[in-house]
Amino acid sequence: MKNIRSLFLFLIVLTAFFAFLMADSRDSLADLYRGGKVRFTPELTLDDNSMPEDVFFQSPYSITGDNEGNIYVCDFRANNIKKFNSSGNFTKIIGREGQGPGEFSWPFYVTFARDRLIVWDMQNMRLCALSPDGEYIKAVNVSFNVGRPQSMRSLPNGDIVIEKERIFFGEPNKPQECTVEILSPDLEHKKTIYSHEVWRNKFVQFEGGGGNVPQPFSPLVYWDVTPEGKIIIGFSEKYEIEIYDADKGKLSTFSHSYDPVKVTEEDKKAHFGGMTYSRDGVRTKKIPDYVEKNTKFPKFKPAFWNLVVDSEGNILVFPYRENREEMSGYFDAFDSEGNFIANVQVVGDVPFPARSGGSFLGRYIWATRTGEDELIKVIKYKISD
Repeated sequence: MKNIRSLFLFLIVLTAFFAFLMADSRDSLADLYRGGKVRFTPELTLDDNSMPEDVFFQSPYSITGDNEGNIYVCDFRANNIKKFNSSGNFTKIIGREGQGPGEFSWPFYVTFARDRLIVWDMQNMRLCALSPDGEYIKAVNVSFNVGRPQSMRSLPNGDIVIEKERIFFGEPNKPQECTVEILSPDLEHKKTIYSHEVWRNKFVQFEGGGGNVPQPFSPLVYWDVTPEGKIIIGFSEKYEIEIYDADKGKLSTFSHSYDPVKVTEEDKKAHFGGMTYSRDGVRTKKIPDYVEKNTKFPKFKPAFWNLVVDSEGNILVFPYRENREEMSGYFDAFDSEGNFIANVQVVGDVPFPARSGGSFLGRYIWATRTGEDELIKVIKYKISD
């Protein structure tokens, strides 16, 4: 009887174990994508009410997290980083406006690299390394002559992947140079793993000055990093994605079929309609002649407008669609090797900004939003079917 009872108990434990494995498999992000629809459900919201009365969000842009679940929100207009614990409780402000050690002037990007915060301090033109509590470790000046940082991610070994874009001022017929580079945790350049020309802007000179003219629907470089440390890079001229290793270089390439989307007259009107210019101190929507003359619209839009990697290493690519309102509501999902999973529709809110993408931290994604009450919010979303 004792043996039968032990065997019965063992079978119960074994059944529960396999049920756990099956549930875990069903709940994987890849399996959610195979269902063809996902929903991003807000689970936690940080706003001015989450902080002391004299602390508020001004322009949060970049979000990262550390190994203990703390969240760091880089607020560039406030010139600081706001730190919250894993429960969303405010813990401290890191940094303040200034030029000294630990001070910022428009900090745009932040990433957590093993045991330190790495910050792109734009107007001070430097990369900064800080402790998780904000203690100054090191800063390295970055000359715009070698490229301005566009985004950053960290690798499991503590190295930093950084995208830079170099503008050749005074050379209007020369495109920008986009590079993806590897830095050590001490902010020393180790290698450049990728380089491509882009036409994000065209620099033009005119009487009384010069300026950059944005080039609409120009193919750009999009990239992200998998949890295992692979670097996923796509140049959107074609639907082709490359997989890199920081040490070995390019490992593989995969492509996907797509239907090119034409640039319409409505697209052209929308491009110019979103621009404003200052003339004699007055803001106006009248497009200067030099802008209209130097704006070139392609016949077709690029293959995609964004690329992000989720917490399981799946690659999410956002292709252009004929209906512009649907663009952010659909993505193509691939596994970490580039095998196609499904075209997925997003139901409800879509936490993927066009350039930086949402920040996947574990099974959640963090993004910024402005609510109907005009409060700026930092929202933690759970992915579900």
